[in-house]
Amino acid sequence: MFDDNNDTVAERNSKGNPTDDTLKLDTKCMYAGKLERTKQWRETTHTHPFCEIMFVLLGSGEVTVDGMAYPVSKGDIVVYNPNTPHSESTPANEGFELAFFGITNFQIGNLALDYLIAAGKSPVLHSGKEEQKFEMYFRSLVAEVNENRQYGDLMTKYWSRLILIDVLRLADISDAKFVTNAIFARIHNYLLNNYLKVESMDQICSDLHVSKYYVSHVFKKYIGTPPMQYVAKKRISHAKKLLQETDMSASEIGENCGYKDHVLFFKAFKKSEGMTPIQYRKTIRAQRKK
Repeated sequence: MFDDNNDTVAERNSKGNPTDDTLKLDTKCMYAGKLERTKQWRETTHTHPFCEIMFVLLGSGEVTVDGMAYPVSKGDIVVYNPNTPHSESTPANEGFELAFFGITNFQIGNLALDYLIAAGKSPVLHSGKEEQKFEMYFRSLVAEVNENRQYGDLMTKYWSRLILIDVLRLADISDAKFVTNAIFARIHNYLLNNYLKVESMDQICSDLHVSKYYVSHVFKKYIGTPPMQYVAKKRISHAKKLLQETDMSASEIGENCGYKDHVLFFKAFKKSEGMTPIQYRKTIRAQRKK
């Protein structure tokens, strides 16, 4: 338990070696907001004198931190330590929607004030099975800031502190959840840029010069799904956008999304969305007219 004036001490056991990590919390939420989905967007590199935590609500893109690029997608959490140069960017065919906030006045173990990740650790954390919970946290925080309701300051402090603590808890589940594997980054970045063209696991392995077992093992470890399942999900997501934003025929969209056989596209789409592509388009357009 904690209140605004007391410290908490969390005893954690890492790799069988018990350690005492002091967690000091008198947090202050500096701001919170949401960036709407934007395609082919690149932010100017900048820094903050406090910690910023970001959650990818929709889509995918890339973050650059201290000159190193990391692919990110829906459900990922990104941590920017104080005074760390960073920026975000999105590809031409897909943007992303982000929720974010700045937080200060905390100290974790031997880390510097307001530092959430140690030197050498990746700033990207996959929420995995905790995705829905974190999405609820971030949306609630942003709503409190935007609605400016009574006791809003207390609620923003509550939500931002809750996110901070659960990020620590999530990171402690397994160090492997941090994206420290350069091979995974290569695989993910390759699929992010080539999912419309990838035909098989053999093609992925050939292009990246990595064994099939390693690709499957590493990718599933970090993302939670096999590579080709990820490709299929990205294709359907792209098809949904084309159905919403263009007047292309369903067959044309299927071909655009990498399906050479339109029957396979129709089957894949219906399996994913529970309706045909045309039914999906009609449903979306009917909802917009309301």
